[in-house]
Amino acid sequence: MRHATFRAGLALATLTLLAACGDARLDKLALGITKDSAAVLIGEKPHRTISMLTAGKLWDVQFYARSAVADTDSVAWRRMSPVVFIGHQAVGWGWSWWSGAAIKQGIAMPK
Repeated sequence: MRHATFRAGLALATLTLLAACGDARLDKLALGITKDSAAVLIGEKPHRTISMLTAGKLWDVQFYARSAVADTDSVAWRRMSPVVFIGHQAVGWGWSWWSGAAIKQGIAMPK
């Protein structure tokens, strides 16, 4: 019985940790929306933005801090949520999407 209780507790802790890694605000996004629309849906402006020309397309990656911070505050990359735009339209979001796209395009990921 103790073993089952331990496994249930471990499963709950794992789910809690995974949920904390996500950003529920990203669930509001849809493919093709503009940068301005994404900022309105997320409820704030991006904390950082990087732009690059890759394969003849302009990629803009906007990083949104997961918690309220001042514009001047330093926030670790992985404590932000990326939203990726090509040609001013959203094409994907979240670290799993951005990591996969960056690998395919040969784009160096922030550490």
